Amino acid sequence: MSPAMTFTSGQIREEIKKLIARVTEREPEEILDEAHYMEELGVDSLMAMEVMIAIDKKFKIDIPEEEFNHATNVNASVALVEKWLSQNA
Repeated sequence: MSPAMTFTSGQIREEIKKLIARVTEREPEEILDEAHYMEELGVDSLMAMEVMIAIDKKFKIDIPEEEFNHATNVNASVALVEKWLSQNA
């Protein structure tokens, strides 16, 4: 089975929310899909790097840092992960 078929959008969203919740010390339910990571959730550059590494590891992809920097909320992160999963299918 290809990686793109392994995760649904909902599963990707759930995993990303769990990762953001862990680094921000919040509950996943508190992480809104459009909440800006830095401005609204207090994610700093070190936290963002931790999330990026965790996402790469969880989904077995390698998103370039410059692309990841454009994903400023859950919705954008889900779209980015889906893009990279489909490229690796």
